Amino acid sequence: MDGVDLLVLGGTGLAGRAIATTARARGLTVKTLARAGEIAVDIRDAAALRQALDQVGPRTIINAAAIVSAAECETNPGDAWRVNARPAAIVAEHGRTAGRRAIHISTDHYYCGDGDRKHAETEPVRLINEYARTKYAAEAFALTQANALVLRTNFIGWPSPRGTSFAEWAMSVIETDAPADLYQDQFVSSLDVWTFAEAVVDLALGPATGVLNLAASQVFSKAQCVTELARQAGRTITKTRLASVAEQATIRADSLGLDVSRAEHILGRSLPDLEGVIANLIRHLEDRRS
Repeated sequence: MDGVDLLVLGGTGLAGRAIATTARARGLTVKTLARAGEIAVDIRDAAALRQALDQVGPRTIINAAAIVSAAECETNPGDAWRVNARPAAIVAEHGRTAGRRAIHISTDHYYCGDGDRKHAETEPVRLINEYARTKYAAEAFALTQANALVLRTNFIGWPSPRGTSFAEWAMSVIETDAPADLYQDQFVSSLDVWTFAEAVVDLALGPATGVLNLAASQVFSKAQCVTELARQAGRTITKTRLASVAEQATIRADSLGLDVSRAEHILGRSLPDLEGVIANLIRHLEDRRS
């Protein structure tokens, strides 16, 4: 498959589809790899993944594949390792031997106990669950390749493959005014997936390497995110309850804010705040429904 600019692992997921769509709109040649992707491979099958990488020979590999459910990772740590961590090592080895560039999509689930503070790329992390441990291991694997870029991020959007993303859940709660717990003490800097995808493609075409935060410019609670979504949707929610992330069955990091000043400098533009992120969500929802 000569001439493939980008191969997107996890290309049927929320981020993978947005990245592939954005790259194609820029005129890039893109292939997606997933169990039901253009290249049908289960990335838990290491031999099949190696064979696909060799056959496609892309200029850049973007690894957006992951089990993102912290509860699922706790229940099945073996699969979390096979999906979240081991493929990053295989991609890095392929990149070193074949001279390819690689971008690894990581996470922000590394910080606890300091509220809405923004965290720089150099700050120490805390690995409190299997999701964080496998994602951090993947970063270490990815960075064995000298020209690799690791993006720490949190993104929201729609449509997701299962229709169960945070944004889809939140909009369902808003539109039906359903009872729901809104976490007032879990802080994030979630970026809308379309802005995220644009930035990923820009970074793929540039020289950036190492670890880079890519998220919204503002840190906010999950509760604030849902409230702002309801406001911009013109809805009133009356049955929600402010709750604590500590009430969840699976232990989770709670201070996920990211300092994106380096990303903004590299990209040459500002990243959106909460209001801007939600405005993009609403705009894309209206486009889908029109």
